[in-house]
Amino acid sequence: MMTTVIVCTYNRCKTLEKTLDNLVASALLTSFEWEVLVVDNNSSDQTRDVVEGFIQRYPDRFRYRS
Repeated sequence: MMTTVIVCTYNRCKTLEKTLDNLVASALLTSFEWEVLVVDNNSSDQTRDVVEGFIQRYPDRFRYRS
């Protein structure tokens, strides 16, 4: 079974990175399929860059929607 964690955000790139790091740390310890979908509400900061970094490191785990 696939579990999707949806994170909605707006101009929170600094706290978003910590949140995504914590999700990776907790999800990797379990034995089920998971992914994170970040929904960006038109941020004007570096939110997209933060998420794209996670997509590069974990290509099958993170998705981005704006």
